[in-house]
Amino acid sequence: MALHRRDLSERLRFVRLWADYMRKTPNAIWSKQQNLLINSVMKSADQNAERYSRVKKLAAR
Repeated sequence: MALHRRDLSERLRFVRLWADYMRKTPNAIWSKQQNLLINSVMKSADQNAERYSRVKKLAAR
């Protein structure tokens, strides 16, 4: 999938913004934020897997 120039520009702007944030923010702070994000993604994935299993069991009836 080809990126349009505007999309590429927006992505590069975000990468630069994130890199600047990481350079200016102490590791203890941004790593704690990353931990919260990763934990919430994992929790959501677990809930989705459980929900999928329940739906699949109901559909098999």
